[in-house]
Amino acid sequence: MNMNDNTDGSQDDLPELDHENAERLAALLHVLAAAADEDAPAVTIDTLDGYLHALQVGPFEAAPADAMDALFGEDWPAPLAEQEQLDAFMDALHLRWNEIGESLAPQGLIEDPEAMRLSPLITEFDEDTKAALLAQGVLKPELLERLPAAGQMWVEGFMQAVQDGEADWQVFEEGSEPAQMLDAMLMSVAAVALPEGPQRQAYIAEAYDEDVQVDQHVLIDDALFSVQDLRLFWLQEGAPPDEDESDEQA
Repeated sequence: MNMNDNTDGSQDDLPELDHENAERLAALLHVLAAAADEDAPAVTIDTLDGYLHALQVGPFEAAPADAMDALFGEDWPAPLAEQEQLDAFMDALHLRWNEIGESLAPQGLIEDPEAMRLSPLITEFDEDTKAALLAQGVLKPELLERLPAAGQMWVEGFMQAVQDGEADWQVFEEGSEPAQMLDAMLMSVAAVALPEGPQRQAYIAEAYDEDVQVDQHVLIDDALFSVQDLRLFWLQEGAPPDEDESDEQA
């Protein structure tokens, strides 16, 4: 599987992705996947990375362990501890968390809003990867058409975090300008996971000019810019005070 790196190596001021750490984190996640119930939804490195990004840009303070609790349940450390891999996993997780935080540093986003600062861990199932998986017997031919599109698993992780924190994310009055801005940015992110069909085409027709060629990678790029915008949005807007607090201050 190829991890997509969206940083441009020619831009020295942009954060760089530690590929070795990403591979280490993905490998250690396999320990948790092997210990999970057969009926449990699969949690990939993409899913975890999307969830971590949402926690970093969201309206409340969070820690990387919050993502693990949400995706794997509160007993998730046990399988890693049994194999004496928990410390290694936590080191890799916190390094990735800090990378994401650096990429979303407000000063950099403000100084150069046109720069893509994010390096999401997005698995690309290219033809070589598919051939290797088929040869290894990991993938059956009939499952080729069911492989997720690029960015889909990452976005699913991001949007799950938004849904899990809905009470903190959806705090603006419906129809208000902040609510409309928030909805538009989240829709830009969610669009990456839209399957081919009328809903996807309707979104593209509404969001893009007719002469713009929109493919999956265009949707991913725009989603990532929206994630950067979300970081600044929550810093600028914040969550409105509770009604009880407002009454007390009045």
